[in-house]
Amino acid sequence: MKIAISGKGGSGKTTISATLARMFARQGHPVLAIDGDPNPNLGVALGLNAGQLARLQPIPRDVAKREQDPDGKFRLVITKSVEEITDNHAVTGPDGVRVLMGSRVDHPGAG
Repeated sequence: MKIAISGKGGSGKTTISATLARMFARQGHPVLAIDGDPNPNLGVALGLNAGQLARLQPIPRDVAKREQDPDGKFRLVITKSVEEITDNHAVTGPDGVRVLMGSRVDHPGAG
């Protein structure tokens, strides 16, 4: 099952995401939570400690490349398996939830 949560700023997306992730994990389901917010706080909401948060880094851009198909359309192609991406970049938090950070704004004008 895949669940995506979106909405306007301040609507509780991170809180709802963290709650659902931990609820499913506690029921024995494998959970991979991906924080796609440029101001990522899902790790905090999931209860990662300071050491875990320090290890949580954005997924490198080299996991995908832009390719042109025979019709001239461009698409993004993943260059590594999901397992390889999670093994190398995910941090496991409380209840066994695995967390990936999609991106992060590191300085003004970078978003």
